[in-house]
Order: sequence, then C-alpha cells, then structure tokens
Amino acid sequence: MNEYILEFDRIGKDDISSAGGKGANLGEMTAAGVPIPYGAVLSAGAYGRFMEYNSIDTEHAGAADIRSRILNGEIPDDMQEEILSFYRSMGGVPVAVRSSATAEDLEDASFAGQQETYLNVRSDEQLLEKIKECYASLWGDRAVSYREKNGYGGRKVALAVVIQQMIESECAGVLFTKDPSAGTDEIVINASYGLGEAVVSGIVSPDEYRFDRSGRLVSAVIGTKEVMIVYDKNGTKKIGVSEEKRKERVLSDETAARLIKEALRIEAHYKHPVDIEWAVCADTIYILQARSITTPTGSIGRIFTDADFEGLPEIKAASGRMRENVLFNLEKMPRPYLPLDHDFGDNVGRQKERLLSQFGIDMKEMVPIDKDGISSFGIGGFGLNRNIFGIIKNIMALKDDEANIKAADRCLDECTKRLEAEMQTEHNTVAELGEALSRMNDLIGDTAYARFRYAIFPQVIENIGIDRKLKKIDKDLVSFDLMEGLSYVTADINREMAGLAEMIRNDGTLFDDVMKLGFRDLTERHAGLSEAFSDFLEKYGNRTDSNCYCFTSRSWNEDPDRFLATLRTLVRNPGLHIPTKEEGEAMFEELMMRIKNTLGRNYPAFEKKVIAVRHYHYIRESTQYLWESIFAYCRTLLWECAKKLGEDYDSLLYLFADEFYDVCKMGVADAGRLIGRRKEARPLAVAYWNRCIDKTLASSGNQISGVGGSAGSAGGRVKIVRSPDEFGRLEPGEVLVCPYTDPEWTPLFTLASAVVVDTGGTLSHAAIVAREYKIPCVLATGNATALLKDGDSVMVDGTAGTVYRV
Repeated sequence: MNEYILEFDRIGKDDISSAGGKGANLGEMTAAGVPIPYGAVLSAGAYGRFMEYNSIDTEHAGAADIRSRILNGEIPDDMQEEILSFYRSMGGVPVAVRSSATAEDLEDASFAGQQETYLNVRSDEQLLEKIKECYASLWGDRAVSYREKNGYGGRKVALAVVIQQMIESECAGVLFTKDPSAGTDEIVINASYGLGEAVVSGIVSPDEYRFDRSGRLVSAVIGTKEVMIVYDKNGTKKIGVSEEKRKERVLSDETAARLIKEALRIEAHYKHPVDIEWAVCADTIYILQARSITTPTGSIGRIFTDADFEGLPEIKAASGRMRENVLFNLEKMPRPYLPLDHDFGDNVGRQKERLLSQFGIDMKEMVPIDKDGISSFGIGGFGLNRNIFGIIKNIMALKDDEANIKAADRCLDECTKRLEAEMQTEHNTVAELGEALSRMNDLIGDTAYARFRYAIFPQVIENIGIDRKLKKIDKDLVSFDLMEGLSYVTADINREMAGLAEMIRNDGTLFDDVMKLGFRDLTERHAGLSEAFSDFLEKYGNRTDSNCYCFTSRSWNEDPDRFLATLRTLVRNPGLHIPTKEEGEAMFEELMMRIKNTLGRNYPAFEKKVIAVRHYHYIRESTQYLWESIFAYCRTLLWECAKKLGEDYDSLLYLFADEFYDVCKMGVADAGRLIGRRKEARPLAVAYWNRCIDKTLASSGNQISGVGGSAGSAGGRVKIVRSPDEFGRLEPGEVLVCPYTDPEWTPLFTLASAVVVDTGGTLSHAAIVAREYKIPCVLATGNATALLKDGDSVMVDGTAGTVYRV
C-alpha cells in the first residue's frame, strides 16, 4: 500500500490531518457517490517528509526564507517514485494540482484561495515542480497572515496536495445552497462558459440564477461573459465569447435542476449549507469541490454580478488622452483605497488638483470614495474658474527657474525638519497620537504641493523646449538623457545596490547564501554583510512597495526580505553594469559638449535650463522619498493607536480621517458600526474597482496598444510579474509584463529586454527608468497582464506604443 499517495476512496471527512480539508472533502464525496473527477491526495505526511529531508525549520525562519528553501529543495526519491507511479497510472491525462491545507475548509473558516492551484499539468517534471510550489504557497505572506488572524497557528499548519484529473468543461461555476450575501435559503448559481477559473477569479460577470428550495426559478440575470478560459499547451488561455452566446443563458432549466439535485444531496450529507464548484462536460455534471459556507453574511468567496453593482457610478470607456490619464494614475493605485488610506495617501494627488484649481482648472476628483468605502476612478471632466484669467501670469511663474528652485529647496528643508521634530516628540495618549497623525497628514499635503508647484510642473514646461532642441540634434534624444550622473534617491539606490551585488557575486559562499536564505538567517551568518545592509537601510530603508498608500504599504525596513528579493535581481545578472556617478557625469559632459557644438551661441541659455531641470528632478525624487518616510512614521503612530485602543490595526483603516480623529478623542465604541459595515462592503469594493479597470481600459486581439514610454523595439518571451514577491521569476532577456511599477521595481529593468505595463504614462517611473537603461517600454496598455501569459513570444515597439504576438 502506498505510504504517501491516498486515493480518494481511502479517505473521508475525518482525515483532514492527513489529506487536508480539500482532500478530505473529495474523499468524503467519493464515498457518498458524488460524481467527482478521479484523483488522489499526496498526504500531509509527505509534506513533513519533504521538510525534514531538506532540513527546513519553520519555527525560527521567516516566511520568505521558508519559501526559498522549499523551492530549492529536493523531493526524496521514494516520494518521487510513488508520486510518478500514480500519475502515470492515470494514462497521461492533464491534471490539476491543488493545495489542501490541514486547516482548510473547516466549519468555522474558509481558507479558499490562500494556497495555490495549478491547472493543466502534463509532465512528470511539471508535476514535481508544482508540488513544491504548492508547498511554498503555504508560506506566502497572504496565507501566513490569514492563518494568524484567524487563530490557526501559522507555524503548525501542514499541507497535502490534490492531484486530480482535469475536466475540459463547456461551462462551469459555483453554487451556494444558501445565499452567501443575504443569508436566505435561496440557492444561488453563478455560471459561465469554459473553465470555472473565470468565475472563481472574478474576471467575468457570470450568469446568476436564484432558485427556491423546491427548484423553482426565482430570478435569472444574464451576465456579460466577455471571455472564457480554456486549456492550451502551456496551461490555460482566455478567448473571446461570441456576441450571440453572451446573450444566452449558460445553463438550461434541465441542467440547472440536475445540478441543484446534486447540491442538495451534498448538503444533506454534510448537514450544513455548502458552496460547490462544478463543471459540465459532454452533458455530465462533475463536482470539483465543496466546502462549508462559513460567512453567510460576509461574502468570502462571493461572486459578484451586474446586479451587485447597481447604484454605483456608471462605468464609461476611456479613450485617447483621457485613457492615458487614467492609466497614469492607476500606476500609483493598483488596488482600491481603504478610507483612512484614501484620506492620507490620496492627499498627494489632491495637491495636484489644488494647484490646477489655482491656475483656473477645476478637475473632477480622480479617486472618489463613497460613505461605504467603495472607490472608483473618474475618467475626466473639468471646469474653469475665475483664476483662469491669471493663467498667463501663473505660467510665467512656473517658468521662473531661479525662484522655483529657491522655493523648492526651502520647502524640502522645512518639511524634512518638521518630520524630524515630530519623530522626536513623545505621544503618551491616544488623543496625542491622533493629533500627531493629523499634523502628519498636513505635512503630506505640504510636501506634495511643493513637489508639484516648484518641481514637476516647472520641469514639464522646461522639458517641452528642451526636447524640441534635442530632436534637432538627434531624433532619439529626450530630456531624460540629460539626467546622467545626477545624484538623486533612486539613482543612488541603484548604484549602491549594484555595489552590493558585485560584492556578493565575487564571494561564492556569500552568493549561495544570498540566493537561498532569508534576511534574518543571512545577516546572522555573515556579520560583514549585515553591517553593509544596515548602512544601506539606514539611508534608504523607507523605500516602499506602493508609495501612494500610507497605511497598507510596507518599507524595506519593515520587510527586509523584500529588499533582499530586489537585491537578488541584480545579483543574478553577472553582465550588469550600472554606471557609477563619475561615469554618468562623464557621459553627461560628453553629451553637453555635443550639444554645445551644435547650438553655438544659443548654448548658454540652453545649459541654464538643463541645470534647472536636473535640479527639478532631484527635488521630485527627494520629496517622494520624504513622503515615503512620512508614511512609514504614520504607520508607527497608527500601530501605537491600535495598541492603546485595544483595536485591530486593520480595522482602523476602515475609518475616514475625521472619524479616526474622533475615535482618538472619544474611543472606538460609536465607530464599530461603521467599521463593520465597511468591512462587509470591502469585497464589493475590490470587485467594483477591478470591474472599473476591465470595463474602462480593456484591449484585445494580437496587437496590444498603449503609450510609447521608451523608444526602440525588442522581442522576447513574456514573464508576468505582478508584485515584488515575484521579482525572482524574471530571467535575463525576458520581456517584463506587469500591472504597475514604482522605484522598487528598478532593478528588474536591468534584466528585461523590454517592459510592458498595464498602467502608467510618459512621465511615469517605468518610462523614466526604461529610457535610462535604453530598453523599449510600452505603458498604459490597460490589460496586457490579462491578455499575455508566461512564455508568449512578443515584439515590443516602444516608439509606436504597441506589442505584437509573434
């Protein structure tokens, strides 16, 4: 009898400790005669054997270190033999590889989506690799946080892995035997074409059918179902759905009746309401999994349809310059704000609106948020006010470089001193902490206003004239080429990280440890490296993953494993050379001499403007890092507030700033109702935000269009990187395709042959860095990360702003 492989007919609902929640449920349904696809579970004991065999300590290591060790570990020979023997006995059919945690699908918690699932696995090598990736997903930041918040002891949970035959479904979806939103006894079915992943992941608006317990149809809402997911040789892909099929019901009355009958049989067996993932292939119904409905009024796992979005602002398509404007803003906002983050983080963007209003242009709010904490983004519209009559005077003020630079330096110095003074102030009560946070919000606004008024707006105006002259000299030159050799935060970070990377590459032992250990283990083992890291993080440790989110972002100081992941990107590239400051200065002087020889007597005036825009760029970078530092201190203050209030940090994020200040004065009691209501609305807020993006910005076809951010063309294989946690996936020469970037992403540009971004614009971080590294870049594509997949061969034309599949 197999030691590690447990076929479904050998396990049941009491075997969670060995088969995990998902595996135990599949075994229980097999015993009950439920039609599920054939498969087996690689037991939790196998996970324990793997961890012991590779000497992976989960008690003392950080999550990032554990993930790294798992992915670099080896599956013992006896385990491999048993796994592959079972897989080959299935006859070569494609399989799904699903994580099954030993705390998953319990009656009081749903761990759905906290670990990984891999579809259409087709080879021995791929199967073994996906098993390790499932093991690693148990230690993903999201999964660890979820377990800790729900009291399941993040260090004690083990993982089984389900290996199950794939069903090439014509349609699929989910069914709830009790309404997960209202808690009523209505049966709710969501259905769409193709694989159920389209419904579960929320990329389509599915059909929604509601039935009473007798099977009578109560209502049917036909979803838009624009795309469907199907298998292809590399896993799965999205394809369009015809207009005719989109208007039709996915499920017939007869199929729905059979599905309801099966679902009620499962509910009767488990003796409580369940949610079920189902599929239909060749008129046969298959049940893919079933679990308890753990939150009948909280909507974990809720599928949202068109009806749920009624009453929210109508979503309109954006095009042309307005589309570019939306995408430029979305680069900084990849997720919807929580209320407190909106009032602090979006204070940066509000300063641009404030400045434009002073110039006579009233812009509509870019990221409005309603009383339930549901954000949307505006796609345009502006009006004029009486200040427009002074527009000429205001533009002339923006062109006064001497006055602007003097004011910019003064504001940067004053704002820096205000932060330093606040950090030296003692805050002994919650009320004092609230007052400190109010002052910090004012400081955020003042820093951002100075950045726009005295640096960014003047730089944009001067760059127009500079670019015009540069094009006469060389059509490929742009104003950013004049930033070579300049000392500013991002450039200094890149240079110092390049030095660290070179030091690590030159020491074989150090290189091996950097690539496999977490930050804590690494610095404990190498004192010299620990000192170098400390010096670096003292200067640059407030660099964050999302610099427009005050309370939900994390700095390198707060999460040093993320800093290490960024550094590894440079360490893995032995051919990398980032010019030193001296080399950059030499390139700048050479370019300026070339310009001087062309412009002749017009050169002194041009040089004066270049000196100004270089200083503007320094201010732009310095003020951004300053507000990242302010944000970091705000998080410290909020943590102290949470402790003194006896409240969860995350719960306070559901309050707007004025409500939060009242809580600091009077306590949480009266705010509890607001927090609860907005927590309930949060899944809808996320779904609506994603819907806004999909509806407003979608592209389709073999050509993906956007905005050219860096000229030239290059081809390569696509690698999708969605967050800093995935930096290690990118290999040299691949085309980086990502939803957004910020300064933390800069090292990836040293590896990529080209860059394609869903969001951004010609003045965004990705464009600036791509031009610096002289690689093509296309931004503002809308949904390149959805249309492309890993391994696709593409040609990126950064001049035309297009991406072609080849």
